Amino acid sequence: MRGLGLSLALVVAAAGYGNRLDSGLPKQYVPLLGIPMLQRTLSTLDSCPEVDALVVVVNSQDVEYCLSEIAMEQIGKVLRVTAGGDERALSVRNGLQAISEAGTWDLIGVHDGARPLITCAEISRSLDALAADPTLDGVVSAIPSSDTLKIVDDDLLVKSTPDRRYLWRAQTPQIFRWQVLMDAYAQSDEALLGATDDASLVEARGGRVAVVLGSPENFKVTDKVDLRHAEQILAERRR
Repeated sequence: MRGLGLSLALVVAAAGYGNRLDSGLPKQYVPLLGIPMLQRTLSTLDSCPEVDALVVVVNSQDVEYCLSEIAMEQIGKVLRVTAGGDERALSVRNGLQAISEAGTWDLIGVHDGARPLITCAEISRSLDALAADPTLDGVVSAIPSSDTLKIVDDDLLVKSTPDRRYLWRAQTPQIFRWQVLMDAYAQSDEALLGATDDASLVEARGGRVAVVLGSPENFKVTDKVDLRHAEQILAERRR
């Protein structure tokens, strides 16, 4: 965010083993119109003027492969590629450790490698919100829920129906003040297990987190339906 003088580093989480695409590959390497999903994600983030540095977290056996691909594609903002952990939160913590060894920035964020349709606009809106309100600890890209959601018990009996006006579907990037996120992840493995997003860890420590409008196109590719949808959107963007 050059105009307001805030620097930003992003951890790209791509260490998962998603197999619902039945491709024989981890989902982050599945081609989208001929280009691997993770490569599309990194190329977009690399092109955003708001982003100063990237660290990529992958499975330990993929580190060398990713380093060679990043070098070949000349994705210049990637400072490190590091191995992930057994769960997302542990992988993100490894990424935060790697980025802190490379330097410090005003803001630190996390983006899922399996959200390849991210645009610079989502990042820009997040940074605008943080710059406009210094009391915010972080922001989450999100979209309002178009579905009515039900809270159920272990027997699948409905216990309550939350007011949809207050329900937003969290996406990434999730961007925070540097020390806020570092402190949130400076916990034991046990404390981090089960955390499905970064904001929840900040919220649990009393952090002030807001949502900013994301994009319906910035969805996480998890199955074949998502893959086809992503390819359709990419094809439309080419027109």
